Amino acid sequence: MSETQIKSNASEPTKKRVGFELIIIYKFCKAALMLGVALWLTAAPGAAFRTLEHLARELAEGGAAFARAGRWINEHLSSSIVIRGALLAWLDSLSSALEGFLLLSGKSWAQRVVILGLACLLPFEILSIEHRPGIGKFFVLGVNVLIVAYLARGQMRKARDVIR
Repeated sequence: MSETQIKSNASEPTKKRVGFELIIIYKFCKAALMLGVALWLTAAPGAAFRTLEHLARELAEGGAAFARAGRWINEHLSSSIVIRGALLAWLDSLSSALEGFLLLSGKSWAQRVVILGLACLLPFEILSIEHRPGIGKFFVLGVNVLIVAYLARGQMRKARDVIR
């Protein structure tokens, strides 16, 4: 075996680990961000409502590019939306943190749980994009597809190695 092949094989686990660690960091960062949103919407729903009203007004007055978004927010804004948003933020924060801890455990079954959970959300994300496309929705879909593909590929490699 040449020196180049040895170096290539030695760096392969490091590359795999970096991708895995990036997914864990993403999950914990998302959990913290959504926890902040959940706390804000729960502790100060009135302030959140007023902030969204102000945002809608600013967007509507911001020119043609943002007027549509401002009108949409204004038409759909209600106190029940803020409450449902808080509930969704709590669930998203908890599920992201749980996925992060599962991945951190390093167990194969934990990775499969994360793969299954994210894969089940993909059709809903696609339907959401079909209903109203947006850059943010495409970004989230892309990130989740990449995470599912990366983790599934790792699980398939482990299974193939066991068979050999």
